Amino acid sequence: MSVERGLERRFNKGLTNVLTADERIKTGIPGLDPLIQGGLHTGDVVLLVGGIGSGKTTFSCQFVYNSAEYNDEPAVYATFEEDADSLRKNMLRYGMDLKKLEQKGKIKLIDLQVLEGSGLGANIESVIAALDEVKSKRLVIDSLTAFLSGATEKFDYTFLMHLIYKTLKRENITTLMTVSKFSDAALGIEEFIADGIFQMDNYISNQMEMRTRFIIKKLRGTEHSRSYHTVAFTDKGLQILPWSA
Repeated sequence: MSVERGLERRFNKGLTNVLTADERIKTGIPGLDPLIQGGLHTGDVVLLVGGIGSGKTTFSCQFVYNSAEYNDEPAVYATFEEDADSLRKNMLRYGMDLKKLEQKGKIKLIDLQVLEGSGLGANIESVIAALDEVKSKRLVIDSLTAFLSGATEKFDYTFLMHLIYKTLKRENITTLMTVSKFSDAALGIEEFIADGIFQMDNYISNQMEMRTRFIIKKLRGTEHSRSYHTVAFTDKGLQILPWSA
């Protein structure tokens, strides 16, 4: 049996469609929700695209941390780019104590580096098991690029992206997946499958300083901002502000 057929049988079994009509959830990112009609649709699958050092991991951690800490919504963070211990330590600088929330059962961190070589099916199973364990409907995969490149099997990429998307939608999991991008070239099939695309870019300002900007390139079913916004990094993480060159 091909890896595609095997994954389809394993992850479509017993799934039930529980999507609601127009329920929205807050992102937990200061300044973002007003730009997207108050939040994401429940079950949205969003790509967070950007280059190295643009703040994708900080953004993603706030997405799960603020959900668990302030809204009492459990979340799962699957890290493939950075080991879990480093992630916990680095986020303390922004006041995000991930370990404390892990101990309370509000956040589940999966270190996918530990599972490297186990196969794509095992990685996906680990993510689904973690969601079930903490009864979470919010997920981060950081990053999709590394998650798929760590697979040992040969697979049809288009088929797999459709399968992952369909599984998350049918389970009503609101998902943020980071994607590394180093140019203005198009992404690929994931760009068309995802419900939304957020992009973060570093650039050199008129004052010759490196700054970060944010834009919402796509978000299905939502009247959203189509302008660039400034990303400010504070001791509490990042926030989205009106554009300032």
